[in-house]
Amino acid sequence: MSLQTFASEYDRLPPGEQAQFADAIQRLLSNGLIWREDEADRKVYGFLARRRELIGDYLQIGGWELRHDERIFVYHIVHREGAHRRRLNRDTTIWLLLLRLIYAEQRESTTLSLTRYPVVQVGDVIQRYAEFFPGQSVRKKTSLDEALRTLQSLKLIRDAHGSVLRVGNTEQLIELLPTLEIVVPAGAVSAVVERLQAYQRPSSNDEESGRE
Repeated sequence: MSLQTFASEYDRLPPGEQAQFADAIQRLLSNGLIWREDEADRKVYGFLARRRELIGDYLQIGGWELRHDERIFVYHIVHREGAHRRRLNRDTTIWLLLLRLIYAEQRESTTLSLTRYPVVQVGDVIQRYAEFFPGQSVRKKTSLDEALRTLQSLKLIRDAHGSVLRVGNTEQLIELLPTLEIVVPAGAVSAVVERLQAYQRPSSNDEESGRE
């Protein structure tokens, strides 16, 4: 679509939809993804569904590609030069991979689940960390607290009952959201395990991109 054609189609939008267009662009660029199941995203998701082509054409000018995962109801953007990648420190990346591993394990399990999305207790996450990194779990609890705040703000996890996640409450349930599949698109449990094992080696990089 040429700029002239885009401008013509945009001008035909009612004023209300032009405002929604600007909001959708701002939310996509700042958050990276829009998930229909998030109440705050639902209206934007609906607008994206109606005006996907127009928004996609606009984003393409700046090197962005608008993608839609119909299975988990997520719109997200990817930059052709990698500008979409969120840099997370080493510890937060490890906690992210651990949570992604637990998510994959529960998704692949044949055990009946009583919740819509996988859940795990804070204490169990700490225990899994100890299995991969023996002797480090105690001093890493502070980094888990930071990781929980970061990953919750990115809409990747949330408290199962709507509270703030805190590492001190080891029985608190973390709800693992399907948006984890966008950020760490591993095909199987083994793929996540391999990435975690890479951090066990001294040569591992201190930082890794949290968004793929």
